[in-house]
Amino acid sequence: MIKNKQVNRTFDDLDAYKAFCVEYGFRFDEADLYKRNTPYGQLERLRRGDPVRNNWQTDSEQFTAAESRLH
Repeated sequence: MIKNKQVNRTFDDLDAYKAFCVEYGFRFDEADLYKRNTPYGQLERLRRGDPVRNNWQTDSEQFTAAESRLH
């Protein structure tokens, strides 16, 4: 474990950001950490309790709708 608390916090935030991207279907890019108008900003919204779009669900709904139009 790294003794510097700021470094630990950064790695913890990076891990949380990656987990958020995987769970909600966002593109993960380490360079976006702490940037507002990126998927990291969506994580911050979720932490505040604001609604966040789930891209996996959106894609599933679009796929189902497109598939039903074919049949």
